Amino acid sequence: MLAFNHASAQNTAKTEEEQWSKKDTKTYNIISIDGKNQKVTIIPDYGNHVLKITSLKETISISDYWGVPPETRLLNKNFIEIKYAVRGGSDLGLGNILIICVNNTHLYEAMHVLGYVNSETMGENAHYKVTLTSNAKNTSNKVNAHIHDDINSKRYPETNYVYDNNTVLAFDTAQNVFYSVKENLYDHFIKVKNKAKQKVAGMFPMLLLGKETYYFINDKWYTGDLDKEMFEFK
Repeated sequence: MLAFNHASAQNTAKTEEEQWSKKDTKTYNIISIDGKNQKVTIIPDYGNHVLKITSLKETISISDYWGVPPETRLLNKNFIEIKYAVRGGSDLGLGNILIICVNNTHLYEAMHVLGYVNSETMGENAHYKVTLTSNAKNTSNKVNAHIHDDINSKRYPETNYVYDNNTVLAFDTAQNVFYSVKENLYDHFIKVKNKAKQKVAGMFPMLLLGKETYYFINDKWYTGDLDKEMFEFK
């Protein structure tokens, strides 16, 4: 009887998760970069902690997804902004921003970056946040980004700072991504799961959002550290 009740409770929880996933699923009508009407559906799969973005032929799956409803909106007629929470830790809140577009029936991650950090540890508060805006009538697909970053430490007040910056991100119509500048890399490496690190060289779109830097390499977004090794951002 106990086993039966346990199985019944699991089935009930699974059914409830499926119902909430269905309730929070949203579909948007957008204009693709090549000027066609497209439908994009955003599905929060709470049971498996996966965020799915689907179009007519493709699906993007975000596995590093914490099971709360994503915030979604049309950034303009061509782009969907998706803000979603990821697992942080004790006294640490994390969230990412994903911008989706369609071109020639293909889904593209036009931007995939850290959206916010809220940290409170040992008398120190730290916050980082990216806010995106775009004019609905914008025909050049440029996006305005505001970056806020601050630290307030009682123990080490000399480390305190407040940083605010506004920047304009252009859109690369060849690779379907936003960028700050294009940078020439020649001695950097990317880490690929289950493979040896790979050296990269060439000119790549780069996003510079305060202290966070991203590169679009081989159709994926990468972020790096000081030893010039980068890992996929997802």
